[in-house]
Amino acid sequence: MNLTKYFERFERLHRLIGKKATGSPVELADIMNLSERAVFDYIKAMREMGAPISFCHNRRTYFYEREVQFNMGFRELNEEEKNRVDGGHVNLFSNYFTDLSALQK
Repeated sequence: MNLTKYFERFERLHRLIGKKATGSPVELADIMNLSERAVFDYIKAMREMGAPISFCHNRRTYFYEREVQFNMGFRELNEEEKNRVDGGHVNLFSNYFTDLSALQK
């Protein structure tokens, strides 16, 4: 199975958990067309990635204990995000060279 399929399953599971619409583990396995063991493995992996997932026995559904965002994949950055990611390296180097030239005087 390719990696894209795993990502799609994580995203689908995230949406269901966010809606509190998973049902029991058996029902969730049926919804996702997986074995119950596979459902537990996906939930475990998400918890290991930091997802605050719990199960409500009264409502019979998984839920997030607090609001979280889940992203797997790539998207193009806007200009503000590019500047944050770049961290001002261009400015850092220009300042470095300016400082060097000042020292040489």
